Amino acid sequence: QEIVALLCGGHVYGRCHPNFSGYAGPWVEYPTQFSNEYATDMLEDEWTLVSHGDTWLDEIGAHELRPAPGNRQFVNKVPGKVDDDEPNQMMLLSDMILAWDPSFRYYLEMYAADENKLKNDFGSAFKKLTELGCGF
Repeated sequence: QEIVALLCGGHVYGRCHPNFSGYAGPWVEYPTQFSNEYATDMLEDEWTLVSHGDTWLDEIGAHELRPAPGNRQFVNKVPGKVDDDEPNQMMLLSDMILAWDPSFRYYLEMYAADENKLKNDFGSAFKKLTELGCGF
């Protein structure tokens, strides 16, 4: 549960930068405010696995979502389909595991349905992590 809370709460901030991480794009539409958007988008959006060679992203105005050469990530876009209402967003493979694994998905669905629960659980898990550290 704490893993899901930390990812859902932490990945609503910021974005990936290909020149630093090799991955590209924001996780959510509004990456400067706390919300449960990461969880809801992961469950509700259609996600496509892409690599640097997927030039169709350029053609639909989503060039910012092309990861660096050698990397792959998921994007909320589909080849040949332009959706101007949908902001450019990405997810890493490590993010998508939360939707695919039934144990993680249980908590992902809980946080998608209840932003206050996410806020409380994220706060507790983040406090624990920063005060106690992690054992690796």
